Amino acid sequence: MKDIGSGKIVFYAPDGTKIETKGEIVIRNNRVVVTEIIYFNGQPNGARESNFPLERTVVYWDAEVYEQIGFE
Repeated sequence: MKDIGSGKIVFYAPDGTKIETKGEIVIRNNRVVVTEIIYFNGQPNGARESNFPLERTVVYWDAEVYEQIGFE
């Protein structure tokens, strides 16, 4: 299973709300870590890291370059 790359996650909270976020994703043990780049005046200025439990999270991976051209 893929455990690192770019993509989008959807987190389903226990109260029924849904959180969607995009960024660099790393799956560690039972956690999903998403790092979002923060831009200020069009320039990267920092990063925000969020942790979500794996059992309540759906990960949608972006295709990597080598997957788009047929090498896996």
